[in-house]
Amino acid sequence: MTRQTKIDPAGGTPAASEAVLSARDVSKSWGAVRALKKVNFDVHRGQVTTLFGENGAGKSTLMKILSGVYQPTSGELLLEGRTITLGSTVEARDLGISIIHQELSLARNMNVRDNIFIGREIPGPAGVDFAEEERQTRALMKELEEDIDPRTPVEDLRLGQQQIVEIARALSVNARILIMDEPTSALSASEVEVLFKVIRDLKSRGVSIVYISHHLEEALQITDHAVVLRDGNMTAKAPRAEIDLEWIVRNMVGENFDLGSPPEGYEFGPVALEIKDLSVPAPGRKGYSVVDRMSLNLRQGEIVCIYGLMGAGRTELMECVAGRLQSSGGQVLLHGETIDRLSIAQRIARGLVLTPEDRQRDGLVQTMTVGRNLSLASIGDFTRGLFTSRKAEEEIVEKMIRQVTIKTDGGGAAIGSLSGGNQQKVVIGKMLATEPSVVLLDEPSRGIDIGAKAEVFGLLAEGARKGLAVLFSTSEVNECLSIAHRIIVMHKGKISAEFGPDATKEQIMAASGEVDLKQHLTETFGLDYCEVVSDLHQDELPLGSLGLAGGSFIAEQVAGNPDLVIGAGHGRTLLACVENLPKRPAPNLKLVSLMGGLTRNTDGNPHEIVHRMAGITGAAAEAMPVPFIANSAEDRFVLLQQREAARAYEMARNSDLVLAGIGTAGEEAELVTTGMMESAEMEAISAAGGTGEILGHFFDTEGRHIETTVTERIVTLPLDILRTRRIVAIAGGRVKVHAIRAVLKSGLLSGLIIDEHTARTIVDMDREADPSEMP
Repeated sequence: MTRQTKIDPAGGTPAASEAVLSARDVSKSWGAVRALKKVNFDVHRGQVTTLFGENGAGKSTLMKILSGVYQPTSGELLLEGRTITLGSTVEARDLGISIIHQELSLARNMNVRDNIFIGREIPGPAGVDFAEEERQTRALMKELEEDIDPRTPVEDLRLGQQQIVEIARALSVNARILIMDEPTSALSASEVEVLFKVIRDLKSRGVSIVYISHHLEEALQITDHAVVLRDGNMTAKAPRAEIDLEWIVRNMVGENFDLGSPPEGYEFGPVALEIKDLSVPAPGRKGYSVVDRMSLNLRQGEIVCIYGLMGAGRTELMECVAGRLQSSGGQVLLHGETIDRLSIAQRIARGLVLTPEDRQRDGLVQTMTVGRNLSLASIGDFTRGLFTSRKAEEEIVEKMIRQVTIKTDGGGAAIGSLSGGNQQKVVIGKMLATEPSVVLLDEPSRGIDIGAKAEVFGLLAEGARKGLAVLFSTSEVNECLSIAHRIIVMHKGKISAEFGPDATKEQIMAASGEVDLKQHLTETFGLDYCEVVSDLHQDELPLGSLGLAGGSFIAEQVAGNPDLVIGAGHGRTLLACVENLPKRPAPNLKLVSLMGGLTRNTDGNPHEIVHRMAGITGAAAEAMPVPFIANSAEDRFVLLQQREAARAYEMARNSDLVLAGIGTAGEEAELVTTGMMESAEMEAISAAGGTGEILGHFFDTEGRHIETTVTERIVTLPLDILRTRRIVAIAGGRVKVHAIRAVLKSGLLSGLIIDEHTARTIVDMDREADPSEMP
């Protein structure tokens, strides 16, 4: 029977304080190990309180106490000023406290929907209401901008997607206090941006958030209050305005230091690992290689770093070399001999080992002790026939605990009792125990703090001095510039550049295709605002992600200035933005359609945009009640003299913000398919060089304005007026790449919201056109 949550009556009336949840003199011990020592910690109401500290500092222990996983050895918890005792996570959840754990706690054999609602299924007439659970799951995935089917088995998702599911599960309980323990450790940069948007939205709803991250610069973006733990003690706390990166590091480790430098003072040995024209097929995509004819040599004593964005092929390369994935071509040689037909165990026996990206799933056995995990890969060294030598095993375990400096009570300790950084050391120690000659490490620092990173990289540097060949991958630029003798950059399955240790961050990011897409688009096309949204499945037209981003942008603009005059263009993308616009009253807002249209019911009708926005915000809307295209230039002039049209036209001239979609110039153009233009009229524009369209104006591939007898009949604002307005386009999709680029080159835009795939294609086109930008 579930124990009831206790609230101490002596706690009195809730304190009139900004602290919604507090720990007072909380300590936690396991035997002689004191994980927390009289810690005082406050969760601030409606704000983000970030907890910093090295692995083993006590962060996760404190969070587990706050969420009911552990009970404190001494001290008390206060919720709204009243003393509470949490006997379980269920009791905590009933009080509105939810946690996203650092290590994923999903049931891999169950689907996404069932993981989110496990233990709190929604009842229906015939048992569980799976349809409602699925609907809510889809809504959560939409909020997190992830197109994940609720019925997909969790084991079929990549690590970053599993992390999204973990986050969705916590969000689904409508917690008023949400604890996030390393929520971004497996997320891409674009997924982190989405998570931060969700966090800001939760704050606006009054949700209090506790955030833990080893990505210090990242955490500073959303922190309102910072607390630092060291060795179980709280060493510092301060509001965001009083802290910086140096403050965090100084209070975490006592000094400011870097991650090391490439080991020197010796000559590299012969080639230890040779990769020749290696290709790895992409699962489920026939004819596509996630690693494409890649070649690489690694010498004894050399440390090589592979950098690349998510999807670059880093993990697939590592796993293929280690024998976990099959190649579709090429060859791998270890000390000059091919190992293509060898099993994983045989490769380990030959001296090639891999520490995987996901230590929980692939690197550790959770039911085994620290010692058994450390000795697992080298079991052959202390086994003879059916018998094992306990003494020999203990010698290996003790040696590795000392060598990789694992903080533990001993080999008999449970692996789950170790911090994330110490668990990662166990994974590395397990492989080093086999006395390898070549070590592959896939994201070796994922989920560990700056101090533990320095220790791990120090181990690798020391191994290299003794002749070990080290190949590690990372998605953090700072790690590339630490101990690597060479930096290999991967982009779309190929090597795009190679650098020495004197490379700059900008060079590495540019070669990876990261280029910082926002920065490139902003600087190249003179934009004041740019947002690049993630598009996981690279849809032909990613309306979902663009609509969410556009709706959020519009809401922010209106919240910042409720008296705006907003002009709107046409298209499905703008409609998707309006559909994602939160229903918040803005009666002083003024909306105006910038062009004529056919009917109020046509999806492509510009009038439809402003009328839907008016319905959501309660604002006044004006439209030009005239056709999109007049019979002649003279008719256009006459139409604009009509009273309602003239009023709307004048308001449009003075718009504070113009929202626009971007269209193509061809038979598939939305203006044609919705009947706003005839095919013959569009053909005439296309024949004149028209490539991209915005607000009824057409531009060629170089951004030059196209003027024909057709364009002079379009009822819209003239170009000279539009150039004085702030125009933000929301556009994307593979078929619109050339159209968007043409409009960007026109210099008309002040801002752009675009999907990542389209943005990257445009950037690649620009770099190919300008050889000086090529890596």
